[in-house]
Amino acid sequence: MSLEYKLKGVSSLALQPGDKQEVEVEGLDAKVLLLNAGGKVQAIGPKCTHYGAPLFSCFNSKTGDIEDAPGLDALPVFKTTERDGAVYITGDADTIRSGRRKPNFKCTATGGDKVVVVGGGSGALGVVEGLREKGFKGAITVITSEGYLPIDRPKLSKALLTDLAKLQWRDEEWFKSGSVDIVQDEVTGVNFGTKTVATKSGGKFAYGKLVLSTGGTPRLLPLQGFKVLGNVFTLRNVHDVKKIVEAIGEKGKKIVIIGSSFIGMEVAVATSSGNDVTVVGMEKAPLERVLGEQVGNIVKKGVEAKGVKFYLSAGVEKAEPSASNPSSVGFVHLKDGTKLEADIVILGVGVAPATEYLKDNSVVRLEGDGSLKTDESFSVVGLKDVYAIGDIATYPYHGPGGGGKYVRIEHWNVAQNAGRTVASHIVNPSLEPQFFTPVFWSALGAQMRYCGNTMASGWDDIVLQGTPDQGKWAAFYTKGETVVAMASVGMDPVMSQSAQLMQLGRMPSKTELKNGLDVLSLGPPQLAAISNVWQAHHARHGRMLQLGKTLHQKYGPTVRVGPNEVWFDSSEAFKSIYSVGNGFDKSGFYLATSLNKPTIDWRLKLHFPDTLDFLSEFDIKRYRLQRRLIGPLYQTSNLRKFEPAIDDVIDKVISKLRSLKGAEVDLKEWMHIIAVECLGAVVLSWSPGYIQDGSDAGTSAQGYLGWKRKSVFGLFPTITAAAFFSRSLGRTFSNLWGVTFKTPKNFKPFFTPVYQKTSKRVAAALRLNPRQQTKDAGRKDLLADLIQLHKDRPEFTETYLRRLAMTNFGAGHETMCSALTSAMAMIGSHADAQQNVAAEVRDAVPGPTSYDTAVRLRYTQASIREAQRLYPVIGMSLSRTVPSGGMEAHGCYFPSGTTVGCNPVALHRNAEVFGPDATKYNPNRWLEDRQDRDVDQIRQMERYNLIWGGGSRTCPGRHLAEMVLFKVVPSLLKEFDICVTHMPPEDDIQYYFMAMITGVKARFLPIGLTAEI
Repeated sequence: MSLEYKLKGVSSLALQPGDKQEVEVEGLDAKVLLLNAGGKVQAIGPKCTHYGAPLFSCFNSKTGDIEDAPGLDALPVFKTTERDGAVYITGDADTIRSGRRKPNFKCTATGGDKVVVVGGGSGALGVVEGLREKGFKGAITVITSEGYLPIDRPKLSKALLTDLAKLQWRDEEWFKSGSVDIVQDEVTGVNFGTKTVATKSGGKFAYGKLVLSTGGTPRLLPLQGFKVLGNVFTLRNVHDVKKIVEAIGEKGKKIVIIGSSFIGMEVAVATSSGNDVTVVGMEKAPLERVLGEQVGNIVKKGVEAKGVKFYLSAGVEKAEPSASNPSSVGFVHLKDGTKLEADIVILGVGVAPATEYLKDNSVVRLEGDGSLKTDESFSVVGLKDVYAIGDIATYPYHGPGGGGKYVRIEHWNVAQNAGRTVASHIVNPSLEPQFFTPVFWSALGAQMRYCGNTMASGWDDIVLQGTPDQGKWAAFYTKGETVVAMASVGMDPVMSQSAQLMQLGRMPSKTELKNGLDVLSLGPPQLAAISNVWQAHHARHGRMLQLGKTLHQKYGPTVRVGPNEVWFDSSEAFKSIYSVGNGFDKSGFYLATSLNKPTIDWRLKLHFPDTLDFLSEFDIKRYRLQRRLIGPLYQTSNLRKFEPAIDDVIDKVISKLRSLKGAEVDLKEWMHIIAVECLGAVVLSWSPGYIQDGSDAGTSAQGYLGWKRKSVFGLFPTITAAAFFSRSLGRTFSNLWGVTFKTPKNFKPFFTPVYQKTSKRVAAALRLNPRQQTKDAGRKDLLADLIQLHKDRPEFTETYLRRLAMTNFGAGHETMCSALTSAMAMIGSHADAQQNVAAEVRDAVPGPTSYDTAVRLRYTQASIREAQRLYPVIGMSLSRTVPSGGMEAHGCYFPSGTTVGCNPVALHRNAEVFGPDATKYNPNRWLEDRQDRDVDQIRQMERYNLIWGGGSRTCPGRHLAEMVLFKVVPSLLKEFDICVTHMPPEDDIQYYFMAMITGVKARFLPIGLTAEI
């Protein structure tokens, strides 16, 4: 029965995203963990459901579901309520106390494929529970020869436990509830042709899918005495442990352990209290093969502190009977003559794959060590519908340094995760298997944690951090600069973080670790959890290009960049956020771009006037109406009539650039000149005189400084909203952030004459003066079209008319300039691309390039598109607000109200979308006739990009900008060779929300005069 319980000492749910706090539950001897998962505060069970350790990485923080072994039970999630200065949770008292929730397992088998699992260990349990959790309804049979249900096997060597009630993960009723039949029998053979399994008792079991999970068989010493004398034990199952415990009895025994690897060392620690324990090993140091001599000796020191003695670099010769009991062991002889007294001998010399039942099978091929070779889904190579997991599986390892080399890993954690991988593949074979980092732990006096694997690559160096003398250290095993594994004692969070970084392929290098880098510092930006100051700091310094390039490389496809903002770099998130009709509205960032002062109601909600403000319009219905009204005018079919005006500008630009005779110019300024002149010609049949002056009079620099200010303000919507009503607050905040700017010298704004000419023409056109109307009706520009639209469609109001006439310049001059600069900078700085473009355009029709011709210049088009991909017009996330119902992406849940988006810089360099060379300028990727590129790949690239915005909020002026871009670039390359004399390093390019390549210097060398110049 669920009841409400008060949390002790908690007055509010004010936790930042990612923060967590363990608190007591009043009235119950229990605790819960409060955490903010993606913006939603909730309470979950506080400890790992395996051994009750602190939580690090095994569970989904929203649902509590298991995401990685070793835990089998999920975490319970409790409803939280804040009321009257206190916080309450709602849940069942027993569930709150236990801190665990059994997975969804109950099932009535309804036919279909029958799964038979051979073996009853960790891997088998992973398969069984994974199948039921994923909705598999077929029959499941587990055949095990151990005589009990699946157990927590590591407890055998670590604690010598024999109580099945403490060892078995689930009871018999649990398996019955999931329609899982447990058969206690030994498998003797498999007929892969008839798909049947035979057992020792004569049973036959048909299967649709077969999972082999028979584990390992302890190795024996083929030496005198060890096979025939009593009190010589191996340790693999509960029966073995019972014999060992019984032989120890009241303690005081002399115990000799042969083998200094993990089983031997764990048993030495487990038996050390009250007994005389000696470990004999062939290595120079315990665990040397896995941990190396240096770290092995650190472990040895800790075990010696428990009274354990070591004989290392030693060989065993024979076992001698006891004088008092000739049937039992009494001594162990070493090859150097040492004679060790022994009441009990425990062998820890490794295990062999338990595949005896397959050795005479002609269908299957065993590897040299007796294992089965599998693929990444653990399907046995060469066999249909057969899987192998755990100690008997040799599989391709794709962890750091692995390179797909085949390894066999004897870890309990690996077996269970492999079982879950198999379950996923059975339920949905089309799913790509996900790499999991191998993890294991060992009780060596202190708890040691280990992740990664060295078998595939080997290792040639160790970086040791921490203080081994104080029992707190981390050892990183490296091959070259790659960290392939790590071990730790007393630094569990370091291991947990390393396991995640290995899974993401983002472990730091050996050199970085040697220089003292702490892997715990590599989590997502800590300051971002508290305030938008972190992102604003980067925006203020124009570092958004660097941030877009590196942030997801470090932290993966999902990164929190503010208390309530998340950036994504994936096609999965792109589809969720930008698909038309998904309800993701623009975020509060766009308040900073608003052209109007809002009003505010009693609920402190802002209301903006209906004036046509495309970039910052929050009313989606209003926006759609405006786009529908103007749509026909901004289609290419209508805009093509303005080509002569653009051609005239291009002719004047070519003439002016020729007159410069190859003098160095600022590329961005000249592209801005072209953009403003083309807009003036198309919209108003007017020129600002920039071509003649050879200067844009500082307008580009002025506008870009404005975007620096907007980029910072946009990250603080509350301040921006307040600044609408308090200019002094806006000035103070602007000064505080250093984004107040002065007017450049020789500044000659074009907005003033644009406004004057627009106002005069609109007023004249709307006057009841037939003569004036007749005079204006002869104009062939875009403003004339807008005026006519207002007359034809009154809902396109005069306010809309005046605002849109200005918006053509306000939005168009910068986007057009950015696109032109990117294209010319990239083509001009890549000799092969320029050569190909020049050859293509110079074979075309003489004179300014027509639009029809331009769109058929395939390589030129590809070069332009590639430049826009690498250096997009937008340098920050196109942020949206998650609608009601929330959003799920990459296994995480993001509640309504979370700000989410993709950064075009990052998305456009995503190797999964744009190919392995996504960071390089390569126009060929857009050409359909490339052998390594097909139409579907190009469509994918076209779909998952934000060159002109995303979803229903794409740039209204895109077609006009493209017409200018497609005509200008080939026209200039037809007449000039472009020599980029200075291309600044990317880290020096200032990138804001509106982004441009700045600092590029170039020379336009007229064809024919190039050699002379």
